[in-house]
Amino acid sequence: MTSFFLAGALEQVRQSPTMKLHDVIDWTPIDKCLVGLYKRESSHGGGPIPYSPLSMLKLMLLGQWHHLSDAQLEQALKVRLDFLVFCGFDLGAALPDHTTICRFRNRLVKAKLDEVVLAEINDQLAAKGLKVNKARGAIIDASIIESASRPNRTVDVDDKGDANVSDSADPDARWVKKGKHAFFGYRAYVAVDTEDGFIDTTMTRPANESETRQFKKVVRRLPEGVEGVLADKGFSSEENRKYLKRKKLVDFVQYRGHYRKPLDMFQTAMNKLIGTVRYKVEQCFGTLKRRFHMGRARYFGRRRVEAQVNWAAIGFNLLKAHHKLAKMQMRPVAA
Repeated sequence: MTSFFLAGALEQVRQSPTMKLHDVIDWTPIDKCLVGLYKRESSHGGGPIPYSPLSMLKLMLLGQWHHLSDAQLEQALKVRLDFLVFCGFDLGAALPDHTTICRFRNRLVKAKLDEVVLAEINDQLAAKGLKVNKARGAIIDASIIESASRPNRTVDVDDKGDANVSDSADPDARWVKKGKHAFFGYRAYVAVDTEDGFIDTTMTRPANESETRQFKKVVRRLPEGVEGVLADKGFSSEENRKYLKRKKLVDFVQYRGHYRKPLDMFQTAMNKLIGTVRYKVEQCFGTLKRRFHMGRARYFGRRRVEAQVNWAAIGFNLLKAHHKLAKMQMRPVAA
């Protein structure tokens, strides 16, 4: 039941960007996905009652979307009315501190609920007609995410003369050279639909792992109904093309030329045609890095970074759905 405070405060913040994203979906099914996250739910043990998992999830999403540390998020919750209303915390109630937020996020990552929540939100957007249900095509691409840790190598020599080499506090991050620049971190893969560019699935791997070898793993994560796959020439290989053929998926991967075997006219024309559609995934990465700060990881470890990408993907899809809904409401009715 909504308290008197939340009912009154809702009118004050209803037009805020935060609440506009909140109102796009129904959070009740999301709440059901979080059942069993606390051991207390099954053991019925004593001790303090934990905060609502849904409120904690919403709070954590706000921290991701607004690029706030856990300590900054704790302070923002005390002063921002839209944050309180978004999460459903009542005025004067005890609020979670930064350590509670961190522990809750670790629970979500361990249970891989970031993937579950993203899938649930996509299902809701499809049911509302904001996202195409079972889009026929998927566009795959990858982008570098720099590690949250500096890649400083240290060498410690013990009394016996044995050396212990330590590269970074982030154990899963790796070096990769792209063009003339070297990066230390991860490579995030996303697959967006060819209709509106909503993110269907994501995957994160160490930066040094080849894009070509990760292609099949991303394709396996695609939703049912996809008939064709588009990708740039970084994913081009004979093995990947044979894989698409075995899966009976239309091959729209751009061709890669070699100095001994340049592209023919058909391959050049196909590359240009695929390029006219691939801009949707480029726009996706642009928004993820500009609006949701995905240029740099915030946590250590591949799995935590993958969860960060999924939280950003949720924000991206909600933002796109809100814009689409606004355009639909502004569309004039035919006489």
